[in-house]
Amino acid sequence: MKRIIFGLALTVLLSGCTNATPTPIHTKTQAQIETEFLKIADDSCNKAQAEDIIERMTNDVPARIIVLARDHAYKNYSAIYVDNKGVAQVVYELELTVCGPSHLISMQKEAHHDNSGDYEHHIKENPEGTYSWNEHVPGEAVGVLSATTFSVKDGLITASKADDSKYDRTFEYGPITGVDLQTLKDAVDAELIRIG
Repeated sequence: MKRIIFGLALTVLLSGCTNATPTPIHTKTQAQIETEFLKIADDSCNKAQAEDIIERMTNDVPARIIVLARDHAYKNYSAIYVDNKGVAQVVYELELTVCGPSHLISMQKEAHHDNSGDYEHHIKENPEGTYSWNEHVPGEAVGVLSATTFSVKDGLITASKADDSKYDRTFEYGPITGVDLQTLKDAVDAELIRIG
């Protein structure tokens, strides 16, 4: 009796399988990949500029860059670099890593330029869900590109790996902790005394 029931159950399962239609595999076009990644890059940059961000150096802990949103600037200063010994210094000019791709695209559009020369860039989606971003290295010959692989979670860039591992970073979107805020304030106050 058990064999008959098992046989019937197996027949039902197998007959159900034969009627199933295969799910089509959807592959993205290059244009879709680029649009998707640039939205992620724009959203990440906008969030960083609105809410503060910490860029942590993955291979040089606890080195980090602490960046306040413009609205949160302290005495008109908003960024410091803290080295792996805890020594902090004010950063006067900074391009956030998460903002790099969207800034390049913005400059390219403003210049009405194609994807070549100083604006050359390429985007690839990797099987594990990361994105490879290759762009022209400023000051280098045409065709010399740097590569960065961006990890993404919930539509935001969370980490980057560069050609040179000393530039590998993770990203924490704000607000920053009271300890990091105090570190920034102390560094700014020291800088103002230095230049005062």
